[in-house]
Amino acid sequence: MGLFGRKKKKKNYDISDMDMQEILAEGEVNDKIFDKVSRVQYVNTQCEQIVESSNYVEEAKKEYASVTEHLNDIQILDSLEEEPRRLIAETAEDMFSLDYERVESRNKKRRLPASKYAYYSAHEDELPEALKKMQNDEQYCQMVRKDLSMLEGEKIGLKEDIDNCVNRQGNVKNISIIGVVIIIAIFIYMAVTKRIMPDGDNYILTVLLFVMTVFIVVMFVLNRNAVYTLKLSEKKLNRAIVLQNKVKIKYINTVNSIEYQYAKYGVKNAYEFSNTYEMFLDDKKERERYARTTGMLGRATDQLTGILSGIGMRDAEIWQNQLEALFNPKEMVEVRHNLNVRRQKLREQMEYNIKKVDEAKKNIAEYARQNPQYADEIMQIVTSYGCADL
Repeated sequence: MGLFGRKKKKKNYDISDMDMQEILAEGEVNDKIFDKVSRVQYVNTQCEQIVESSNYVEEAKKEYASVTEHLNDIQILDSLEEEPRRLIAETAEDMFSLDYERVESRNKKRRLPASKYAYYSAHEDELPEALKKMQNDEQYCQMVRKDLSMLEGEKIGLKEDIDNCVNRQGNVKNISIIGVVIIIAIFIYMAVTKRIMPDGDNYILTVLLFVMTVFIVVMFVLNRNAVYTLKLSEKKLNRAIVLQNKVKIKYINTVNSIEYQYAKYGVKNAYEFSNTYEMFLDDKKERERYARTTGMLGRATDQLTGILSGIGMRDAEIWQNQLEALFNPKEMVEVRHNLNVRRQKLREQMEYNIKKVDEAKKNIAEYARQNPQYADEIMQIVTSYGCADL
């Protein structure tokens, strides 16, 4: 407990107490107290943000284009006349029935729904890497959450230290005023009672002057210590905010990526994805075994691919793994909804990262404008990251 104020008790902080809006809110960085190392780190952090966010945008654009092509193919199907549409539906339904009958002949119930198996089959080449990425992203997300918790706790602790230093300075000031008043009162009292005489023994005066000198030195040392501790805590807080802002961006992008993967593969976590992938591989073996026993499915597949290619679809083969959607309107609605959800998530991810790029560019430009003496140094760092178009 301080002399005139109670010292705040530090509390544990967990990032799980924060909602997404609190995580998105970034602390303000006080660049007025940057030293050379902090200045370089700050500019590097902003450039890294530009590069990293730009990469996220480019990847999302590619995926967005792929999803859009699939939606465009659905538009082509919707615009067909009745006869070609009927032919496609009948061919797809025949293929679906053949495929289903081969599995049923084993009197074995499918482990995966037909729609999910079809989707996994269409993306079979990417599934092992996607599973590994999802597992790594989940682990990384947990690690970043812990880092954010630690940084937030450190930031709160530093803010409390700063408050304590300010209180300590106030206490020193109050004690100094009280001490001066007391010493002056003693001098006045001694003078009135004539205990301090110009020609007399001034031993008491000497003692008072000595006490006053010691008091002033002690107060000066306490004040200097409080000022030094305050400045040190402010610098540490500034560095913690810079680091936390960088970690927040990685966390948000990782969460967005994980949520998109969950939507894309129809799972809730990597553990479920792993089990689903194993079921897919088992189902695939059974399907391949019976596919070799008939040529009917192969001929129907060639026929459907030819029809779809003939009407101008960009990716005719993918519909071989979404047969039910070609003859079942409800399934087509589900396919379209899933694609729209994926596209919305990609738009949100692109908008978020474009905003981060713009903010970082603005931060660098503003910092250079406020500190023109460092403009050349800032430009060299920016150029080294390939961000010279600022």
